[in-house]
Amino acid sequence: MDFSILTYNTLFNKAFMKLGHIIKEHSPDILCLQEVDISEENLKLIKQYGYEMADYSGTFIKFGKAFGVATYYNPKKFGLTNTNSLKISSNLLELLYTIPQMILGINKPKSVLRTDFISKINGKKIVICNSHLIVIASNSVRVKHISNALDSLNISPKMPLIIAGDFNYLPYQRKKLDDIMKKYYLTESTKNIRQTVDFTPKGKKEDFSFIQGFLIREINHFFGNQMKNDYIYHRGVKLIKTNRIEVRYSDHFPIISFFKI
Repeated sequence: MDFSILTYNTLFNKAFMKLGHIIKEHSPDILCLQEVDISEENLKLIKQYGYEMADYSGTFIKFGKAFGVATYYNPKKFGLTNTNSLKISSNLLELLYTIPQMILGINKPKSVLRTDFISKINGKKIVICNSHLIVIASNSVRVKHISNALDSLNISPKMPLIIAGDFNYLPYQRKKLDDIMKKYYLTESTKNIRQTVDFTPKGKKEDFSFIQGFLIREINHFFGNQMKNDYIYHRGVKLIKTNRIEVRYSDHFPIISFFKI
């Protein structure tokens, strides 16, 4: 069975409202979305395109609204069998990042949402992890969070697994990320994608504070077209291809991978 999965940080729900254009053109079977308005009326909007919501997790408050990650699926191809949020332990090192996060007004929690599906076509099972990792931290902290989450899966290495989402991983120490994924027999599906984040020069698409805007411009200046925060990793399925969808509804590009199971 062929299927596709799309990961997209919707920039505090702005891109969520324009998903119809992407869905009509690319028809992804599974949507892993981040920074989604998790109000009931908003979450129901995707149903008009024929999707069911598997679950949402990791809520945080911004602009007076609650946001989180949400996973949707095509009920013609998949049946939902289980969902839960994976455990990501905290440690004293993370306390060092609390103050700068408060100053910057960034209170987004780390979140990994697990959803278990079964194919309605061939009966094969697959686990999907929708991830949105900590913003202000070192890459070492993010790798630790990924490791803790994957360790808590407690499933056979033979179980097909895809982990996708906004890792907020800065362009250094890529080997650490690859090594931890290899430990869980995961291969990167997004190797051909070099850049997944593109901030507008004056922040026209982003609602940043003055300090946030300054830091974003500096990051963009130093890293430029190497800002790759969004990833898809897989095991137990065959990768066909991965594409970056060229729309600018968010500061992130949607990424879609096609697989065979």
